[in-house]
Amino acid sequence: MEKKEWLSHIESSIPEEARGYTVSMYSIALEGWRRGLKLKFINENRRKSELLYSLSSKEKEHKFVVSRGDLTSGKALKICRDKHLTKKYLKEADVSTPKGELFPKNISNKKIIKYANQLGFPLVLKPSNGTGGAGVIANIKNEKEFSGALNYVRYELNYPDVIVETYFSGVDHRVYVVGDKVVGAFIRIPANVIGDGKNTVNQLLKLKMKERDKNPALFKRPIKIDKEMHNMLRSQGYALDSIPKKGERIYLKSKNNVSSGGDPIDVTDHLSKEIKDIAVKAKQAIPGLAHCGLDIIVNKEENTGVVLEINTQASIRSHLFPMEGKARDIPKEIIDYYFPETAIKNKRPLYFFDFKNIYDSFRRGLAKEYVVPEMPSTDVTSTRFEVSGELRGVNYEKWIFKQARNLKLNGYIKHLTNNKTSVVISGSKKSVEKFREIINNKASKRAKVTSVVEKNRTTPVKIGFEIMDNLNVTSKSDTLNLQETQKEPSVLNEGYFPVRLKDMPSKIKQKNKK
Repeated sequence: MEKKEWLSHIESSIPEEARGYTVSMYSIALEGWRRGLKLKFINENRRKSELLYSLSSKEKEHKFVVSRGDLTSGKALKICRDKHLTKKYLKEADVSTPKGELFPKNISNKKIIKYANQLGFPLVLKPSNGTGGAGVIANIKNEKEFSGALNYVRYELNYPDVIVETYFSGVDHRVYVVGDKVVGAFIRIPANVIGDGKNTVNQLLKLKMKERDKNPALFKRPIKIDKEMHNMLRSQGYALDSIPKKGERIYLKSKNNVSSGGDPIDVTDHLSKEIKDIAVKAKQAIPGLAHCGLDIIVNKEENTGVVLEINTQASIRSHLFPMEGKARDIPKEIIDYYFPETAIKNKRPLYFFDFKNIYDSFRRGLAKEYVVPEMPSTDVTSTRFEVSGELRGVNYEKWIFKQARNLKLNGYIKHLTNNKTSVVISGSKKSVEKFREIINNKASKRAKVTSVVEKNRTTPVKIGFEIMDNLNVTSKSDTLNLQETQKEPSVLNEGYFPVRLKDMPSKIKQKNKK
């Protein structure tokens, strides 16, 4: 399998606060914003990864939650929320889906077990309204196993309404369809390490965790050393202190989900035309469904597949950041679908927006909505200056901040080691040139500057200007625009406060001036 290949315009554009599940929402919002669409976040007291947001042009506006947009109808949403109803529509459209039945909470275990025996093993048991694979137990081989699984799902996990269906042998694929086109597919394999002939399993695991933490989709998703891991290693003839051969893959867990440390692997280019046709036909089977993620079990030897379920607001983070294989630009495909007139072939300007303060303001009840400022789009450039000298304690940061603010530039200033300071600047070429003259000709008058060296800057820059030397980051006052407030906070955080004073309640203004 090939190594991972991520998208350069997204890879360095996900702030820490938007990593994990929030990657899906943020990446789509970012794509629309970079195309010049107005981006607005709306506070409905949702959790961070499911904030309601809208993108609009002069002609139209569309609202989104995670990856689902408003071109998906309420009817489609209702159908896909009900797994049994989804199966009904799939069957009517002649889409292969496992045979099975829904059993509500008033049906006894005895009747369900009787049906299971009639249907024939192996079977799958799952909640009718579960999400994220919760409570799904596959490949149940006999009545004893089924009875135990039924008690576990109904009473321990508290999913009284269950679906019993035939088990289909193959590999579980997550396929994303936009319109009438498959735009991404990946599989997950259980947590694993690959031997190098030198390190122990435990050492390889630590190296693997460092790699996972670099992955915005898997950020802070540890692979826990537990009884399951010890048993899994023992079954393969290994222990934590064993040294696997070079290139040998050692599995650490039996389950392939993210919470257990599973690796997403892109397989889009390996899907056959027949499997892609099944995915598109399944999406078309649901009236009013614009785009979606599908769970499909694929039997590669027979080139067949069965559709398990359809998700209207599927996470796309594993498509963007697979551990192996090519990333797929799902945000581009979605924005092309909603705003085809904005489809662009030229290189996107490398800017991204702050997210922490948007969510914090919602969580603290400071705002009903945020409108992210327009992205600089005409004649822009970026550069970095490495300034040497004794610059701490002489207000050099505030002076740089003032120059950047006056010239409407984005970027940051950050003290490094060995008396060096990094200053990143991005904006119009004219403003950057003026800043270049200032930092080269006037900086030495403000502090003990010994040299200013300009270096190339190609990675994305966050909108606004920050002093990154303190815990409370200082930023331009117009980084975000607070459109409307709900209530006045009792305490105002010092430092970064991304609103215009004119938009703030009078009591907050007074505190901010102190």
